[in-house]
Amino acid sequence: MMERYASGFRSLVYSIKKIKDEGWGDISGYFFIAPLIIMWAIFHGYPYIRGISIAFQDYRLYRPETWPFTKSFCGLCNFKEMLHDRWVWRGIKASFLLFVSWFPGGFIVSLLTAVLLNRVRKRWLASVYRVLITLAWVIPVAAAMPMWRQIYEPNLGYLTHLVRDVLKIWPNPPAWTSDPFWYWPSIGIASIWKGFGYYMLLFLLGLYNIPSELYDAAAIDGANAWQQFWHVELPGIRNIMLVFLVTNVGFLGGGIVGLMTFGLGPEDIGKGLGVYAYEQAFGGAARLGYGGAINLFAGIVNLMLAALVYKLLPPEKA
Repeated sequence: MMERYASGFRSLVYSIKKIKDEGWGDISGYFFIAPLIIMWAIFHGYPYIRGISIAFQDYRLYRPETWPFTKSFCGLCNFKEMLHDRWVWRGIKASFLLFVSWFPGGFIVSLLTAVLLNRVRKRWLASVYRVLITLAWVIPVAAAMPMWRQIYEPNLGYLTHLVRDVLKIWPNPPAWTSDPFWYWPSIGIASIWKGFGYYMLLFLLGLYNIPSELYDAAAIDGANAWQQFWHVELPGIRNIMLVFLVTNVGFLGGGIVGLMTFGLGPEDIGKGLGVYAYEQAFGGAARLGYGGAINLFAGIVNLMLAALVYKLLPPEKA
């Protein structure tokens, strides 16, 4: 997302420079793009500016006198308050733990599934597998997450019944989403199941674009399946892996739907930064300014993380 905005900004700078060097040209052409510019200014430009400005206001949703920027501007007061707000720091920790609970497993499962599916030679069978695997991603969250709540139900849930009554390997299983330790693995597994089909498709598209000649050359050299994976397939989908990393490395503010579905756990250990910002903006005193400041902080950190990934792992030109 941030890369798309950066690309658009670079295009704008290039256009301005070109106009400066070559002149404005035929002025009538600008009338054709005027509606697009106006729509962008109304539906994108103004919301961006207004959203950022709210973070510097003591904006309270139920107090109209605080809505004008000039009457409730407070500078960095919201950000100073964040430094002393323990729930902000707990939210950062919770967001990081949520990221760790699913990201490594999601990456491995998505990649390995794509590699195995790429080696299915029968096209109709590969198509069936693709549909079945992506069903979890296609199913609406409102339908999928309640199913996991039933799986994790501590007394009569499917998982408890399986390990306690069927397999008889765990006489007293924990309350999965209420236990301080099992809370994060439970959410992580559900998140992997929900999202890995989408990322599997990304990896699979990259694998499909690897020239068959590379596989043939590897086979002639005597490479086995593991060596083909390591020396042909992984380098061939390097840019896809970079997309996966960039689109998920911004962990602050994520996982709101999952956390609100499973609950926030014992002592609200799952209250991530996004959930806390939402509560501040629309709950209680509806401090939209403070919630906006938290989200702006999260956005800046996420942008810095994405920039760091691009710096350390620059994309390769195909």
